[in-house]
Order: sequence, then C-alpha cells, then structure tokens
Amino acid sequence: MDREEAKNILQLCRPDNLDDRNDPLIAEALELLREDAELSAWFKEQQAMDSVISAEFCKIEASAHQQASTLVAMKAHAAQSILLQGDVVDQTTDQVEQSLPFPGNNRPWSRPWIAAAAALAVAGAFLAVPRQTLQPQLVSNDTTAAERTIATAGVPNVIHFLAEQIRDFNLSRFDKRADEVSELQSHLAGMGMPTPAHIPEQLEALKTLGCITFDYNGVNLSMICFKNGRAYHLITAEKASFPKECSPCEKQKTKSYECDKQAFKIWSEGEQIFILTTTGTQEDIPKLPEFI
Repeated sequence: MDREEAKNILQLCRPDNLDDRNDPLIAEALELLREDAELSAWFKEQQAMDSVISAEFCKIEASAHQQASTLVAMKAHAAQSILLQGDVVDQTTDQVEQSLPFPGNNRPWSRPWIAAAAALAVAGAFLAVPRQTLQPQLVSNDTTAAERTIATAGVPNVIHFLAEQIRDFNLSRFDKRADEVSELQSHLAGMGMPTPAHIPEQLEALKTLGCITFDYNGVNLSMICFKNGRAYHLITAEKASFPKECSPCEKQKTKSYECDKQAFKIWSEGEQIFILTTTGTQEDIPKLPEFI
C-alpha cells in the first residue's frame, strides 16, 4: 500500500471511532503512520478537521419535516442493506447488487445507506461552519461604486447551476483531495479539464480541500476549493466555450452576482474565465487587485 492509497483509505476513518480503526483495511493504513512522519502529520490534520466538522454538525437543529424525511430515507437504505447482506434473497437482491460499484463488500463504513448518511452529515456541517475573520491577505479593500454594482436580477443560468452544485456539495464528491493547489492543478491537467494557468496570490498561500469538475451543457468547468476559516471556490473555464452573457466584456473588469446566498465574481485572463465564489455577499469575496 503506497501513501496515496493510504490517504484515500484513511479519509474514511472517523475520529475516535473504534469500529473504523478495527477494520482490517483501515488498520493496515494506520500501520503506515508509524513509519511515515509526513503521512502521520497529514492524518492528524484530517482528523482535527473532521472533528470540527462533526462538532458543528451536532449544533444543527433539523426541522420536524427534515427529521421525518431523513428517518424515511434511513429506513429505506436500511431495508436495502438487509437485502444486500443476504437476509432476504430474491430477485430484488440480484437487481440491486448489480448496481453497486463494490458488490459483496460488507464493511460497515462502505454500505450504501451509511455512506449516504455520512455524506449528508458532512454536507450539512460543511455549510454550517461559522465565519471567521479573514487573514490579512484576503481582506477586501474599498471599491468604487461601479465595482460594487451587483447583478441580482437576471442571473445567468450557469451561475444558478454553480450555486446549486455548491449548495448541495459534500466533501465525498471531490475528484481529488489534496492540501496543495499544485497537486490539484496537475490532477486537472491530467484529466484534460480546464486548469487555472494562474492562481491569485491571495489564494495561492492557502491550503486546499480538493477539486471537482462539472459539465454545464457541454461546457467543462473545474473547481478548486480553498480553506481559510470559510471555503472559497475558484472555478475555471475556457473563454471560447463559456456562455457569452456571463463573460465580462471589453469595458468590464469583472461581473458580480449574488445567488442562493452565495456571491460570485467573474473575470477573464488570457483565454480563460475565472469565477471566485463563497457563501455570503460581495463583501465576503476578497479583493484581487491584479485582476479587479
């Protein structure tokens, strides 16, 4: 087992969960921590982050409707799990097993209903992490009235699409998780997806969470997520294929939108379009003087 494989497995290990640590595959990955100091430091950071996310999730109070919907979904997944474990053997079992990516895998943490519940928990916690004061390099400077003009009406469809994707996003969906932006750039380039030719200096100094790609009506979009108390998402697209109504024109340095409690700032550089977004309003997006 190499370091990269161990990281992918260790990401499944929940903090202070003995069941996870007793799983043979996770236990094998944990053994590598004794020999690899760098991997051990990475794992401690991941566990600390997961603990913070879990703590924040515990503070969320779901409405009665959400509780009822969640219980119904869990019961449905539990019933499916029983079928998959062979307690009930019929044609339905065979049909369901054919749709599973890992048939026959009975590890508790890999069962579909538990994975779905974990993804829901992480998604809720990720969006619930409270805002913190930005570091100096991300503090926005005063802007002119023209720069503060925000198009709240007539938001382009691609922005609605991105707002919905980010709102419903959970950490398990990352195509690649890494702490360094260069590693994510290499991954995107290897996939043949839009890769930011330049990372704004204010973001380059930050740790990253991971990257993911989207297909919007045939337009390839890549997104790298940064962390600095809050999450920032840098989306890259090729200018030639990006919707014209959303691209800044020659007389504009940027375009700004607010949609679904998220702020978006768009600019172009060379043959690429960049979108920087975060939860909140335009005041929550850092000033990027080299572009804006």
